[in-house]
Amino acid sequence: MTAKVSYLISKPVVTINKGTHSIDAAKKMAEHNIGSLIIMDNEKLIGIITERDIIRALGKGISLDLPVEEIGTTKNLITINENDSIYKAAELMAKNNIRHLIVTNNDGKLVGIISIRDLIRESHVLKALSVTSEQEWIGSD
Repeated sequence: MTAKVSYLISKPVVTINKGTHSIDAAKKMAEHNIGSLIIMDNEKLIGIITERDIIRALGKGISLDLPVEEIGTTKNLITINENDSIYKAAELMAKNNIRHLIVTNNDGKLVGIISIRDLIRESHVLKALSVTSEQEWIGSD
């Protein structure tokens, strides 16, 4: 039996409302010692803002007075179902060069979020990745 993504959700998801200043998102991330917030419009999931988004904005001279939906990601959101394998989560993160993955249920409702750190702690993923790496290495002869 493969471990499910829901197994990796270790903390309650922290959200922020659409229209909130990005500087307030940065403060909230610092307060909760987390690297991302889910952007909500009422009860609807509309995006994610991460520490990387904040750093990129600062590096480009973009004001953090802009709303979170203008700094974060609201289009082409990458999500994973809570019942998918943790291996699939690792693949999605690697393929899309992301560190946070939004977890939803079968109805598309927000369940939580997992980070690359959550995956690193999961021994099942490390074992699966090592087997895959060995197979790719052997197949490259």
